[in-house]
Amino acid sequence: MRARALRAEWTKFRTVPSNLVTLAAAVVLMVGPGTLTAYRAGEGHQGAGVFDAANISLYGGFLFAQIVVGSLGVMVASSEYATGMIRTSLTAVPRRARLLAAKVTMFGAVALAAGQVASFASFLLGQVVIAAAGAPAATLGQPGVLRAVAGMGVVWALVGLVGVALGCLLRETMIATTVLVAINFIIPIIGPRLLPEAAGAAVTTYWPIAAGLRITTTVADPARLGPWAGLGLLAAFTALLLAAAFALFRTRDA
Repeated sequence: MRARALRAEWTKFRTVPSNLVTLAAAVVLMVGPGTLTAYRAGEGHQGAGVFDAANISLYGGFLFAQIVVGSLGVMVASSEYATGMIRTSLTAVPRRARLLAAKVTMFGAVALAAGQVASFASFLLGQVVIAAAGAPAATLGQPGVLRAVAGMGVVWALVGLVGVALGCLLRETMIATTVLVAINFIIPIIGPRLLPEAAGAAVTTYWPIAAGLRITTTVADPARLGPWAGLGLLAAFTALLLAAAFALFRTRDA
């Protein structure tokens, strides 16, 4: 029954054409702006100071792609409430925990696979344009680089699962997407610029998505969390939201 539930969720996902198009758009948004950002950073490099070529090629595009991936996760959970298909799904899989586990497993795997493709493509193209601009490029064999690139794919999966959790908790696609944008973009990007210095530094260091993206860095920063500690914080935040989603999904009406 578990395998059947998982196959059913995959069938529901892939038979909606917009889902695959949206996923492809997320990959394009990761690779395109990421490559452009890498080229501009390479042009501006003056040969002095810290230059994290791997992170530069990954971060610029992720700012855009994360919203698409997270929103797609929201729709995986919330769209069935909008169409009323949640009742059909619960009839087919009456064990609610199993149904939600299938959704989480399916979309986590999809986001992870797409994230790895996007991450490696963004890195490889980014290093080509960085070198073309005359700046030092990175290779996968250098310390921390493979971890950074593969780690970005893991961050994709976690962002997608945050979307699934919010979609299940809030059930309204627009509301859940708005919360997602606030959590993953407005607070970590804009918040530190508006808050007092100490509070802004705390957000930059400990906010889940900001901490999780430390896995994509190859240059140590003593003022920030380490790569694995940062990813662990994002994973713990994601697990907490999913636990809340499971608890609420099991007790409330469809």
